[in-house]
Order: sequence, then structure tokens, then C-alpha cells
Amino acid sequence: MVHHRCVLAASRNVLRQWFAWLLLLAAASPLSAQTTGGGITAPEKAYSRFVLDNGLEVVIVPNHLVPLATLELATRNGSFTEGPEYAGLSHLYEHMFFKANSKYPSSEAFSAVLSANGIIFNATTREEVVYYYFTLPIENLERGMEIMSGAAQFPAFDVAELEREREVVIGEFDRHESNPFFAFNRAMDEALWGDVVTRKQPIGQRPVIKTATPEKMRFIQKKYYIPNNCALIVAGDVDSASVHQLAEKYFGDWKEGENPFEKDPPPLAKPLTQKKLVMVPAAVDVAQVEYRFHGPSIGIDNAATYAADVFLFILRQPQSRFQRKLVESGIAQGAGMGYYTQRYVGPIQVEAVCAPENIKKLQEALWEEIQAFDSPDYFTDEELETAKAILHVDHLYDSEETTDWAHTLSFWWSTTGLDYFRGYLDNLSNITREDIQRYIRTYVKGKNYVLGVTSNQQALNNLNLNKSEVLK
Repeated sequence: MVHHRCVLAASRNVLRQWFAWLLLLAAASPLSAQTTGGGITAPEKAYSRFVLDNGLEVVIVPNHLVPLATLELATRNGSFTEGPEYAGLSHLYEHMFFKANSKYPSSEAFSAVLSANGIIFNATTREEVVYYYFTLPIENLERGMEIMSGAAQFPAFDVAELEREREVVIGEFDRHESNPFFAFNRAMDEALWGDVVTRKQPIGQRPVIKTATPEKMRFIQKKYYIPNNCALIVAGDVDSASVHQLAEKYFGDWKEGENPFEKDPPPLAKPLTQKKLVMVPAAVDVAQVEYRFHGPSIGIDNAATYAADVFLFILRQPQSRFQRKLVESGIAQGAGMGYYTQRYVGPIQVEAVCAPENIKKLQEALWEEIQAFDSPDYFTDEELETAKAILHVDHLYDSEETTDWAHTLSFWWSTTGLDYFRGYLDNLSNITREDIQRYIRTYVKGKNYVLGVTSNQQALNNLNLNKSEVLK
């Protein structure tokens, strides 16, 4: 999901820091509980929802600042549902959603009706969710509901359109493949995920995309595009009663299907049984060193997912020990840690970029930091509270843009469920040093991992890494 905020990034970072300090001061005030708990509803709780008889969950997010609405349909589909024979087809299906259906005989006719109603449209395929959205004038909300309903229920999967769209998706694959780090990331995925690697790659596999058929599209539709596996999110200048009426009118007859995950649950990735070293040459003049681990899964260890988010924000701050040891020291040009929340094992990565001549030095320094992550003095109490405050501010900023917020709700609805999301900030605020230490000791320190190094071929030739020395 891309957030188009690059122009305001610098000023917003300053504002985030300023608001974070205000939140810290509020937390110390005796009025803080009344201020945060009494008068203002947190954005992750400021919505209503209901479920139609066919199982479709409808979420309403009112925002009356402008006469616009975003209508978004999310489905629990994506690469996590894809074995090797379907790798990339959730994404191809996403493209076919905006093509011919029982009411509009061609993609041109479909596009024309969207334009005539002032509808901006797009979609995104991720690992554990696919979502489609219209942003439109509020007076055209009913028309948007009708169009979205038809696209979801009655796709045509015209052979000629499918052939054209396959080439469009292959073009996207080509663009991904042109990235000099593409081969490195693929190799790291293979080493980290093994048999379930296709379930972690939304872009898929070229041969599968090239040979996709209407029959495979129909299989995806019948299995995953059913109301009890979808959510309809309506955000903007709307009210609950009107949305309820329109949802019943246009989606109420959508036939419920068999729960796709009861008989065929996606497999969890098998635990890493050994440490692995991956070295892949790339046409670049820098080097990247990266450690990847299996992280927590939603539904199995929710507490660790909150600790992960807080710890990552601690490391991100320029004054953190992590940044001082790696970047301010001059060893690395940039360094970071990531955790991607998922129900079917979220990945953890610790990475840094350096000049090719510093690869060995950076690898050793990065390893030293990982070993120290659970030290009692790795971060201060102030850093802990500041990280939680900045996360809170980020959350508030995300909720400002109605369309982006609908995407956020789609992601959390599919991956974690909205009950998890409703308690997100409350749980973040309760994270302690001990929670972070448990997260590190459970998923990082002393665990098997994949160590990856990529740079130009000459730099890798000169490196002469000894596998037994670096895989500790």
C-alpha cells in the first residue's frame, strides 16, 4: 500500500515529534485519563459495523469534512492462499475485477460508467488481503454500490480481456525483476519460507501468470469471493442508516459460500531448522547485509506483535543505540529493523546498507547489536515512552485521509480481525521493557535465521566469507 505523502514528509516528521512530546506530557498529567478516555474516541474505535444475513461484514467510518466517500471491498485472498499452481493469480484476479461483467460487456464499458460517475478506482493485492476501492462524490454512492456489487458477483472473465491483462501483470513482474535487489530478495524468500514461499510473494511466478485461464479465475471467485469472506468498508460523508439500506439492496442477495479456510487452511511456515547464508550478486555499488527471522503470528502470540511495533520505533529514532552504533559510526549508510504483521508467520528483518569494503565489518556490528537487543540498558525509559507516543501520532495521521484509512481497516480486518485493531493503541501503551525482551528472546536471539549479503560480483569475490564463522 502506497501513501502519497512524500511532499509533506519532512514537515510531518517534525509535527509527529512535537505531538509525541505533547502526548508524553499528557500521560504525566492527572487529567490524562479523562482527556484520552472521556472526550475523544480513538480512530481505530470510531466506526460502526454490522453483518448482513449472508455473512458480509459492513464497516461505516463517518467523516463529514468533504462530500466524498470511499467504498472498499476487502476479501481474505492474496498470496497466502496460493500454492505453486496459483502463484500470482490473486493479483491477476484483482486486475480482472475492473473488466467485463454481466452488466458491462467490456472493460471499456466498465471504465466509461466509472468516469461518468466521477469514480476514482484502484486495488491492491497483499499477502493476506485483496481490496478494491472507489472514491466518489457522495451523491453517487448508490451508483458506486451497484457497480461494485456487480463486479464482485458477476465477473465475465472474457478470454480476450484475460489475455491482455496477463501481459499487463507480466509487465509489472518485469518492473519488479528489473530492480537490482529482486534476485536477492527472491533467494532470501526461498531460504526463509521453503515450501510455502509462493504464499509470501503477491507478485507470483511468471510461468503461472502466463498460463492463467478463465477456469482458474472462476475457481478463485467461487472459493474466496463470497460474502462471508468479505468486508464492505464505507468511509466518508456517510451515515449508518443509509449505508445499511444500500448494502442490503445491492449485496443482500449475494450467496453465502463455504468457509474457504475450514477445509483448506493455509499452512504455517515450518520453523527454520538451521542457519542459512545467502549471497547473491547485484549490479549495485553498495552492499546490503540482512538477517531474517520467523516472527510472531496473529492469533498465536498477539502480545509479541505489539512489542515488535514498539521496539521497531525505538530503533528507528536517530538517537537510538542501534542508529548510533551502525550509522553515526560510519559503518553503515542506513540501518533498520522491520516486522510485518501477518496471521501466517510474520517476517522479522534486521538490515543495513554500506560501502562494499565495509561488508564484513557491518555484518559483525549488526550481529553484535542483535545480541544486545534484550540487554536491560539497550534503550532508556524515555525512548520507550517516546516510541509509543510517536506510534500513537502516526496512527492519528493515518486516520486523516479517509481512503488510506479504509485501506488500513481492510488490512487489519483480514489479517487480524477488527477486534484486535480496536485494542491496538491500548495494548501498545501497556508495552514494557520485559515485553520487548520476551519478544526478542522468543523470535530473534538464539534462533535460526537467514543471513543475506548482496553487492556487486567483485565485492562478493573479495569478501571470502567463511560460512562456519558468520553463522553463529
